[in-house]
Amino acid sequence: MFFTECARLAERHPDLANVFEQLDTQFQAMGTAEVIRSDDLASFLTIDPNQMRSALEMFAQEGVLLRVEMIECPYCQMVALRSEYQEALEEEDEYRCTSCDRPLPDKTIQIITVYRSGEKWPKVLDAGGPGNADAGLIETSHPEVVPDQEALYPYQRLAEIFNVDKEALRKRLERFREGSLEGWIANTERHSREAKHFYRLGAVRAIIEDLRASSQRPAK
Repeated sequence: MFFTECARLAERHPDLANVFEQLDTQFQAMGTAEVIRSDDLASFLTIDPNQMRSALEMFAQEGVLLRVEMIECPYCQMVALRSEYQEALEEEDEYRCTSCDRPLPDKTIQIITVYRSGEKWPKVLDAGGPGNADAGLIETSHPEVVPDQEALYPYQRLAEIFNVDKEALRKRLERFREGSLEGWIANTERHSREAKHFYRLGAVRAIIEDLRASSQRPAK
């Protein structure tokens, strides 16, 4: 297994061995993790939500994942660290969603628990040489980590990784789905707040690059 912790946890908890195996494969494909929602991942991998929560919590105890409290915008489901939200309220008496720009008073937000890469999450290094196609392109909160080209991401996450406008990317990927049967999947068993579609980074990367380039061109 890619994560040695997966093998150890599977031995200790044989009833969850299949869950750990699936998570090991998915985590390896993801390359990095910034916001893992337990129920979303359970739906995507067709795993019982209770088993998923238990497995992710064990990963957190092992140091592979980090358990984080975040706030979620009720309008667009954009998330932000709860600590940053509270700091903004204390300093400016207001916090506006970084995606839809709506004000988020205390009574409107939902506090959720998510998971992100922990200390023991293996890093995929970016060599950054002239032959590296990812050099100068990928902008994550961990610059040394390169998102996996074969991993599946919702459009919101792709917009965050590559620092492009979410709505503009959503429209381009919508046109992409109309003209292609590959490179994306529909989340047919999603709940109301889950992503409708997931995109393989390698299949939509040219679209993202073009959007990045167009946003950097000076206005005429």
